[in-house]
Amino acid sequence: MILVFEMNWSGTVHAPGNAATIQAIAAGCPEQEIRVFAEPGHLRELRLDGIAGHPIALYPHFQGRPGIVAWGRLRHEFALLRAALAGVPRDEPCLLMLLSTTSTAIFAAALAARLRPGTRVQIGLHGDLNELTGGRSRHPLRRAFDLHAAMARPWRHLRFLVLEDAIRDELARLAPAALPRTDVLPLPINATELPAESAATLAPPIRFGFVGQATEAKGIGSFLAIARAMKARHGAAAEFDVIGRGDPRRKPPDATDLIASVGTDYLSRAEFTRRLASLHYVILPLQGAYYRLAASGALLDAVTWLKPVIAGRVPIVEPWFVHGDVGHLCIDEADMLTAIDAILTRPEPTRYATQTTTLRIARDARSPAATGQRYAALMRGFFPP
Repeated sequence: MILVFEMNWSGTVHAPGNAATIQAIAAGCPEQEIRVFAEPGHLRELRLDGIAGHPIALYPHFQGRPGIVAWGRLRHEFALLRAALAGVPRDEPCLLMLLSTTSTAIFAAALAARLRPGTRVQIGLHGDLNELTGGRSRHPLRRAFDLHAAMARPWRHLRFLVLEDAIRDELARLAPAALPRTDVLPLPINATELPAESAATLAPPIRFGFVGQATEAKGIGSFLAIARAMKARHGAAAEFDVIGRGDPRRKPPDATDLIASVGTDYLSRAEFTRRLASLHYVILPLQGAYYRLAASGALLDAVTWLKPVIAGRVPIVEPWFVHGDVGHLCIDEADMLTAIDAILTRPEPTRYATQTTTLRIARDARSPAATGQRYAALMRGFFPP
């Protein structure tokens, strides 16, 4: 049996990526019963098909702050895991799979597994890995339970899972002790969101989109600067949209050059995909520091919806160009401006059609079925069939 947990996020946050990962697990381990434990709103967003969903209450404090070592959170995580394990037949092997984690959840899962023979643990690591680049508490007990300590321990029956080969490479530099226990499962596309219609054709006005939370780590400042420059030069021939939400703690992004204002509420997935479908290109001015240790859901959205990308040259983006021409790989903001100006000045519909065809090939390579085969290979020798 495989028990899958999302103990950090609620509602739509990370739901498409989590749904895709669960689909890959199910495809790779068809002989296993899978139970998914998540906040009720998140369960609805996952849209599980034939997989049992179990609602849980998240720890009410520090959501989105996985690096904080809080004893209340540790107790809460341990209690959730133990309660789920209590529902598994005593003699049945069981895998605890955490889609995301806090440092304390790693310790909680390891302890829960130790108390139940036949239990293995798999820890999914996403943006939470960026905690390795920050400072550490001087308090000795908190240091003993932070992410640095968790990654360095010689765990038995516990393995880490990262979402791109480039992330594992960076982890090797920051936490070399964790490398022998770290596997890679590339983030799959969400099969429930495959568009029914064919890819868009390139015709004016050409619409460029920023996808995801409007933060500096994702490059919202660069996107707004590009929109301002291109609107001044090309006017109505260019349109720009931010498909996501702004940081509620900060002033909303300037929407002067956008087709819509940027709110602080999460978009419904229906609204999100409607606006995504209307794009011609997705602009990904990702900041290298953060995305050395995190996958990009926006990049997967672009691939899913066959939208060529205009992206910064960061390690998680470059492998997609192995498939061929999927857009424009740029060294900096000035290079992005040059690429976008060329698209608007001299559109190339034939090249655009080739890009969408190549994206379809790349998308097939990241389907849950294809990724599930890789997951099955990871499980051999670690978790019994």
